[in-house]
Amino acid sequence: MAPRLIEVRQPKSNDVVGRDFTIAGFGTGFEATVLWRVLDAAGHIVATGNIQGAGSMGVIRDFGHQVSLGGFTARATHMMLQVFGEDASGMNPPGTDLNVVPVTVFTGLEGFRLYEVVSGDNLTKIARDQGQNTTADDIFQANRDRISNPNLIFPGQVFRIPLLA
Repeated sequence: MAPRLIEVRQPKSNDVVGRDFTIAGFGTGFEATVLWRVLDAAGHIVATGNIQGAGSMGVIRDFGHQVSLGGFTARATHMMLQVFGEDASGMNPPGTDLNVVPVTVFTGLEGFRLYEVVSGDNLTKIARDQGQNTTADDIFQANRDRISNPNLIFPGQVFRIPLLA
């Protein structure tokens, strides 16, 4: 098996991101070209670009790249970030060393708070007491990797609470 030449370290799978976020990792690409794109649930491209500062000629370098979704608006929208090397041959679409990272996008995100569930909590109460313009569904969608049923949460679970503009 060939070594992986591009690896995304941030965001991690199921992270909550805003309109602007950073892709960080390490890699090398053909002529130092490492590309990114964000896809909606239907597979349509919402935003795309290239990452500056990745390695070339087999030299692997750390990179950090600021992404902006521009005028796109989303609230608790599940999307896919793809990061990959350019494939001049066109034989490996969208490109080589494809990294696929599911993220939940809140374009009005100002940040998030971590909250540990205590006895008597429900998502509506948590949203009211811990959130900022946050609904119970926002918390559910931001934690789909941790909550399978929004009516069934348990003490000790730790949730991301989106803080929205």
